[in-house]
Amino acid sequence: MLANFLNKVVAAIPSRVSAGLLKRAPRLFFDWKRNGSFRYFVNYAYKNSKFYKRQFDKFNIDPRKVRAPSDLGNFYTTAEDVAERAEELLCRNPHAVFESSGTTGRNKRIYMSQDDLDHAGSLDGVGFSLWGIEPEDRVVNAFDFNIWIPGHLTQRGLEKSRLFTLAAGKSDPMEVYKRIPVYNINVVFGEPTWLIKLTEIAEEKGSYPLKLIIGGAEAMPEAARGWMEKVWQGAKLKMVYASVECGGVLGFEAGSGCDGYHVNEGDYYIEIADPDQDGYGEVVFTTLGRSVMPLIRYRTKDISKIIEDRCSCGVRYRKLSKLRGRSDEIVVSAGGNLYPLMFETVLKDIEGITSDWQIVFKLRGIKEVIEFNLETRDGASIDNVRAKVLDNIKDRYPDIWKNYSMSIFETEFIPHPAGTLRTGRKLLRLVDKRFQH
Repeated sequence: MLANFLNKVVAAIPSRVSAGLLKRAPRLFFDWKRNGSFRYFVNYAYKNSKFYKRQFDKFNIDPRKVRAPSDLGNFYTTAEDVAERAEELLCRNPHAVFESSGTTGRNKRIYMSQDDLDHAGSLDGVGFSLWGIEPEDRVVNAFDFNIWIPGHLTQRGLEKSRLFTLAAGKSDPMEVYKRIPVYNINVVFGEPTWLIKLTEIAEEKGSYPLKLIIGGAEAMPEAARGWMEKVWQGAKLKMVYASVECGGVLGFEAGSGCDGYHVNEGDYYIEIADPDQDGYGEVVFTTLGRSVMPLIRYRTKDISKIIEDRCSCGVRYRKLSKLRGRSDEIVVSAGGNLYPLMFETVLKDIEGITSDWQIVFKLRGIKEVIEFNLETRDGASIDNVRAKVLDNIKDRYPDIWKNYSMSIFETEFIPHPAGTLRTGRKLLRLVDKRFQH
């Protein structure tokens, strides 16, 4: 199909040229290309994926008649599908796999080919150009290179863009700080809580004139923006909206004045499911550039709304508002993707506490704090409980322990008398107070 062919052409041309098109091409062009790619991948998935063939038949969907997402009725792909039936979603043989935690503790798996990775890297390069990253700039990539995708995908984009890069991964921020002047780094990529720790070090020991700070994978406290830009001597902070399931960057902050994320409409068809009267609902996307494991109408559980107004930065893509939260209990925090089962695993064998507990995520200034509210009994010492909890985290969740040991977040332990935390039939296990106003 012509629209899908154009996707490949856009990914192949220099990123600066593609970035210019995003500011000059008419809105109708983007709509036409997005709609054509959507129709192509609905048919492609039906012909090549066992999962989509079975589900479309079950929902009496004839892909030849599908012209828009609404023609798929109540059909969606869910996180459970990706976690439990990933191989059935495949349309061809993969070359790489990435994982992401889910609310149940089952890891969601996304398979990609080298072509998929190259395509995503090329699209990342367009974003770099929109941010003003030049060939002479020098970058440190401090996103995690574990089994997750952000470090790998960012690195692919930096390599495709031929940018000088220190591929640090999620190293100790002090180690990265010491290398900034050695390599004349002026652009830093990393997770917000990691970037905050790096900035704390720079504030104490002396900073350098960075040009850009790029954050993603979790939310950035708004109070941190001005402080970080000031510490780094005028650097501009930009955030991206992405996930392992996206297999790329779903949305990005572009120029000054952006009040949301520009949707990467060349690679994703965005919908809002079950919107309220203000337009806020669950973000749903269809991938438009992935051949191994396309996702059709994937429910992200993130809550946002589409902003149609023309943006002052000049980019013609629609925008998503900043996320209001999630529709389930998973909390994306400095510790990673945290969910109730994870804390149950940490707390289940600790003596002196009841089975009722509540975890509160909050900010102390801009520092993230995970507060353990625990019911104690039999005169149990909260200090002893704290030591055992931290031991369990170290043994059972080394990724969380890694972040804790680098002081990326802090913990507090609050004892409560037995029987006092549960005031109703249900006890909300995870409470996120970080971005409440």
